[in-house]
Amino acid sequence: MTSITAFAATPARFELAEGILWDDRAQLVRWVDIWKGSVLSGRLSEGLIVDVATVEIGQTAGAVALAGDGGQLVAAARGLAAIAPSGAISYGRDLLGDRRDVRLNDGSVDPHGRFVVGSMALGAETGTEVLLRISPDGSTETLRTGIRLSNGIAFSPDGRTIYHVDTLANTVSRHSYGAGDFDLDEPWAPVLTDLPHFPDGLTVSSDGSLWVAQWGGSGVRRHAPSGELLDIVRIDATQASCPAFVGPDLGTLAITSAQEGLKSWTDQSGAIFLASVDAHGLPVARWRGSTTTPFWHDDKEAAR
Repeated sequence: MTSITAFAATPARFELAEGILWDDRAQLVRWVDIWKGSVLSGRLSEGLIVDVATVEIGQTAGAVALAGDGGQLVAAARGLAAIAPSGAISYGRDLLGDRRDVRLNDGSVDPHGRFVVGSMALGAETGTEVLLRISPDGSTETLRTGIRLSNGIAFSPDGRTIYHVDTLANTVSRHSYGAGDFDLDEPWAPVLTDLPHFPDGLTVSSDGSLWVAQWGGSGVRRHAPSGELLDIVRIDATQASCPAFVGPDLGTLAITSAQEGLKSWTDQSGAIFLASVDAHGLPVARWRGSTTTPFWHDDKEAAR
């Protein structure tokens, strides 16, 4: 096992930075600041991430995804939001039903262009959170129930396995995956359990390794698919929230962090960190729906 140090690439200014990814077309890093409802973009420059643009969606932004038409899809408070290439923002219908004290959290586009996103309670945990899959035509399926706090979602290099974090259960689990129906009868199999700190976001590198952010653990752990610990990437911030591979060759690990819940700190909590690691990421899949005329365009239930 090796220990790697990441260095701050932005000022320590984000309350809850999350959902970082690399936009290969625009050659930009994109991420969210959840509570501020900000969708941000930055350019890599000499070891720094330089601000390029910020879009405010007016509600929480749990995750951002890229769309094939050049826009962006956002996990907003209770439904999806689309940012069209023109900059226009539209809001989809409520996906969370009668439960009010809940919001959408982390999400990721699967290899087939569908958006997979989970929920979390805003108050005390209930153990009834869900993992949803939304297709470009708006059809929505529930892939998992009984979750305590849904977080990171990633896919194996061949697309045949989905990995999912339940933060409060302290688990990373896997399930078979594909273009067809999701097998609800197949149980989710634990890959990582009893981690030293709460698992948050995760990504998968081209060799199949799992890179798991440690909320409260000041870093990211790299595990083999079997669960073996391979490397630790350390950051000067307590609450690591999400890792992603960025840069033209997807060879740099970016790690977001958060100030949320901290009363005082002397480290760089709230910064985004970069590290050179002996691994490369996978290209990010894109939402196959339109962000200019999304599926909810004529949906009377859709509301901001």
